[in-house]
Amino acid sequence: MSRETGIPTGRLSTEVEFKARPSEPIRKSPSPEGTIGSAIRPPHYAEEQHGTWRELYRRQCEILEGRVCNEYLSGRELLQYPSDKVPDLAYLSEGLRRSTGWQIIRVEGYVPEHIFFRLLANKCFPCTDFIRHPTELEYTPAPDMFHDLMGHLPLITNPRFASFFHAYGLAGLQVRNDEEIAWLGRIYWFTVEFGLMNKNAHKPAQRTPKETVIYGAGIVSSVGEILHSLSDVVKKEPFNVDAISQRPFDIHHMQDTLFEIASFDELESEFRRWASEKALLV
Repeated sequence: MSRETGIPTGRLSTEVEFKARPSEPIRKSPSPEGTIGSAIRPPHYAEEQHGTWRELYRRQCEILEGRVCNEYLSGRELLQYPSDKVPDLAYLSEGLRRSTGWQIIRVEGYVPEHIFFRLLANKCFPCTDFIRHPTELEYTPAPDMFHDLMGHLPLITNPRFASFFHAYGLAGLQVRNDEEIAWLGRIYWFTVEFGLMNKNAHKPAQRTPKETVIYGAGIVSSVGEILHSLSDVVKKEPFNVDAISQRPFDIHHMQDTLFEIASFDELESEFRRWASEKALLV
């Protein structure tokens, strides 16, 4: 979807004006929008942008310990992000390709829903190459490259999450109307962006709050969201894709209710079941 009509931390709405303050590189990438993988050439970043990356990376690493799922940490380690400078998209894309066959495609902002679905169906994840303004370290109202790279990419190295994400893209190619797009938008919001995990999510007698960990990119890429999502202020409900597809959400405030999957096996199998019942997957 366009920059002017996308949602802040997702890609499946048409209601919010783009208001982020990107910190533009000194020289933009010579690679046109749509360049994939190893062919992507990086912009020339100012020291300010490298400093923003260093600070965001430091803050995130400090606060994530014990709060994020192991699959995310494994993916972050596999991709070997530099801590001292803005990473190249081509470098990270190669790590994805080696792990699950996915690649990065360079985009300059939001992409339309039908294109986004097609990219996922072809195992390409769209990433920007601009970073948030230094005044927006805590939160930016639209995805920047830190959100894309540190929020989303680690989990795409996980075979089960990557398989779910691929199925999600395939389902999106089959939507027939705005209602079905809205279903997928809600699922994306409460899983890919704001998903939690607790191995006993469906066993209330055994579940303990300390077992809850984060996997959603919208949470992982924001220090404020990390602390808020795991607090007692947020109600945690067991994952139910049928209910989530009908559940409205407010993008202007931190979430008051989030959903816990027991595992990525559940996320994939339940999504495939739901999508098959809705005739969105064969």
